Amino acid sequence: MGLAVGLVVLAAGSAQLASQMRAHRAALQDRQLHTDVRSAMDWVARELRKAQYTANAWQSRSPTMCTDPFCKIPDNFSIMGHQIDFSHDRNHNGIKDDDECMGFRLTQQSLHARRSCSGGGSWQAVTDRAQVHISDLQWVLRCERRHGWWQRSVHMSLTASWPSEPSRSIKLTQTIDLRNLLPDMTHGLQSGLQTGLQPGSQVTLNCP
Repeated sequence: MGLAVGLVVLAAGSAQLASQMRAHRAALQDRQLHTDVRSAMDWVARELRKAQYTANAWQSRSPTMCTDPFCKIPDNFSIMGHQIDFSHDRNHNGIKDDDECMGFRLTQQSLHARRSCSGGGSWQAVTDRAQVHISDLQWVLRCERRHGWWQRSVHMSLTASWPSEPSRSIKLTQTIDLRNLLPDMTHGLQSGLQTGLQPGSQVTLNCP
């Protein structure tokens, strides 16, 4: 009898220990997932803040004009569905070079980054599908008019999960203030700006 009771107690203790180990493992995985996703989002934010920067912008931009090559075409700033494209003057020479187009998009459950203006963009994976699955990526452009200029921000939301357990997902959000103002004169270039973006919608460089 004593042996039977001991075995029951041992089995119960083993089950409780196994449960605690699974919970501890899940907590560690969730923490790692959060860290990986946040790290990717922080890098996106650092790049996106520089959107449409150019050297000597005070010479090419005013509330009534924008003549530099980082102003007006969709490569310089556009959003379509899960994808955002933008450019910035990396080498501060005021000329738009091939490596000065940037962007981010969701492709096959991975975050990809654009590396060039030509060749389809030369997109490269930023996250590893073996480590994290990204199921949703959304961008929302927000605008505020200030003395003839547009002050813009982009709200980014990203949903991700472990590849083996898609039901355990996290959603992180971040609002990214764009440092470079655009002149208010760019009204006519708008194409379908909405506060919520759906696949197929288009946002160009300007605000409503």
